[in-house]
Amino acid sequence: MELTSRLRAAVLGVFQPRDTLSDQERDSGLRAMNYQAVAASASDGLVSGGFLAAFALLLGASNVHIGILTALPPILQPVQLVAVVLVERLRVRKPFAVMSYFIAYAAWIPVALIPFALDVPNAGAVTLLLIFVALRGVAQAFLNPSWIGWIRDIVPQDVMGSFFSQRMRIATIAAAVAGLVGAFYIDWWAGRVPEPEQIYGYSYAMLFGSILLGFGSVGFMARMPEPRMVTPEGRPPTIAGLLAAPLRDRNYRQLMAFLMVWYLATQLAVPFFSVYMLVKLEMPLSAVVGLGVLSQVTSVLFVNVWGGYVDRFGSKVVLSTSSSLFLLVILGWTFTTTPDQHLLTVPLLVALHFLIGIASAGINLASTTIRMKMAPQAQSTSYLTGASLAASLGAGIGPILGGVFVDFFSVRRFEISIEWVDPARTVEFPAVFLTGYDFLFALAFLFGLVTLSVLGRVREDGESDREAVMSELATQTRENLRVLNSVPGLNIAASLPLGTRRFVPAVAGLDVAAGVTAYQLAASIRSVATTAARGGATARQLRKRVNRTIARALRESDNLRQQSAALAFGAMQGAVQAAADSGIGARRTVRDSMSSLVDATAESVDDPRAVVQGAIQGAIHSANETGLPTDAVAAHAIEATRAAAPQLGLSERDAVAYAAEVAVEASSELPQDAQTRIRHAALEAIFLIAHDE
Repeated sequence: MELTSRLRAAVLGVFQPRDTLSDQERDSGLRAMNYQAVAASASDGLVSGGFLAAFALLLGASNVHIGILTALPPILQPVQLVAVVLVERLRVRKPFAVMSYFIAYAAWIPVALIPFALDVPNAGAVTLLLIFVALRGVAQAFLNPSWIGWIRDIVPQDVMGSFFSQRMRIATIAAAVAGLVGAFYIDWWAGRVPEPEQIYGYSYAMLFGSILLGFGSVGFMARMPEPRMVTPEGRPPTIAGLLAAPLRDRNYRQLMAFLMVWYLATQLAVPFFSVYMLVKLEMPLSAVVGLGVLSQVTSVLFVNVWGGYVDRFGSKVVLSTSSSLFLLVILGWTFTTTPDQHLLTVPLLVALHFLIGIASAGINLASTTIRMKMAPQAQSTSYLTGASLAASLGAGIGPILGGVFVDFFSVRRFEISIEWVDPARTVEFPAVFLTGYDFLFALAFLFGLVTLSVLGRVREDGESDREAVMSELATQTRENLRVLNSVPGLNIAASLPLGTRRFVPAVAGLDVAAGVTAYQLAASIRSVATTAARGGATARQLRKRVNRTIARALRESDNLRQQSAALAFGAMQGAVQAAADSGIGARRTVRDSMSSLVDATAESVDDPRAVVQGAIQGAIHSANETGLPTDAVAAHAIEATRAAAPQLGLSERDAVAYAAEVAVEASSELPQDAQTRIRHAALEAIFLIAHDE
């Protein structure tokens, strides 16, 4: 009896919330959280992704089944609402989290035993798989509200970025190692048993992952202390009010809208990457998982980089930049076949997995930290649950639509061919070929563009401009690429200049490539102009040097017509920064840089006014950053545009009117007094040109 009482007291003590956490208890909890991440990620590496897709295909799953399989966990997330009510009423989180986590890993055991109970492939086996995955989804739904709020209260807010980046790094390493070892084991098993018995290899891997690693992660979670939940001031909110709180918060509602449409767009395509490689490209599982490991290794290299950026620049700008890159990767999958495999299929897959590792690290980290930072502490459970539900809704709809789209487009195609005909022969090859999965990837890319404008409406305290992130990311990319020098087949990537990896036009919202180039151009012009000023160069010499720098950058641009505005932005930004650094004089540098830009691009772009637009925006943006008078810089930019009117093919009146309009528009995000001064400067320029005529 006494032993039973002591055991009960010990169990209750483990699950009892603490009023305060000592530094030692907090550090111990953070270590246990890292161990939990390692065990859970290693387990997931053996029961998810390519493993689960290949296992489902052997059970007899179709594309629609794969979509439903991926969609079930997120589509069941509304069960979180029940968990939120229980957590808020009982004011405890750890018991719900630990029990739900245990059930989630226990659900893999009957899944692994399906081939022992039924002959496969058959529809009954697929149905059982979907039932147990649904059970796991319900358990995960109970887990999320309690788990996210719990870890939010343990991790200090000022180091969230660095802590979660470190946690993601070690978790990614664990998943990569487990996944690679498991894939080689599966291929080894398949080579030694008859074909009907190959599926048992997956079963043994799942049992090992769920029992040893999965239950181990539950044990580490149980060792983490739980801080007592903060009680909201005033009258306790009703359940309806509690659940509606994040919807009443306009800014958080914008974040939820972004999460929903983002996951809907990306989950149209992402669940089918592994299926595409296994089925259409007929790659072995070890190769598919190996490419996944490449992405995970890349995530490890960049997650600490993104973590530092989150702490310094804010989560939103990191989320914006990494999301843009992720969409480029999805589009890149359409070129892996044309319509069949080609010499560049494998190198392209390697490059895409490398880039998706960079992008995923930033998205996963920033989307986690931004929802935590924007959630009020006293209402964190309802806010974080709202964000999770929004993401889950999109992630649940996306794969189902993706499965339907794949089957629909599998018997349709869009093709543009190029023919060469001469008396001896006719040569034909496809320039564009979309069918089945290709349509799916293209649709996901196009829909993803919409999500970036939604993210732009979110406001985060302390957010920075994305140009600063892209500048440092370009430098860090070169440094991290050197790490791959020792990896066979990847060392060539480290020796290439960054500019040679810019291959996608700067479509609105996808300005990663153009943005990095523009920032490099800004830095180059800043250095050239500052050096010239300190060396006492004449105006003619300065113009010649700036012109040479701009011309070189434009020659290296892969698609000048689309990137001209971004490059002009960077050029003028660097010129104005040089003026602020060295005291050259903003009028001189703006005039000379505008003249150089127009001269260098007059014959290369469809509409030179795009160059003027980018240049004026860059000048005003840089003036605001460096403390130069924005109205004076705007006036100099309008004056320079007037001087360049002949090269632009405009009358002086039209050139001034256009430049004035751009300057006023560019000032819209500045303080009201700066907007007023720039508007006056623009009106004065229009008045002067009218007076002169």
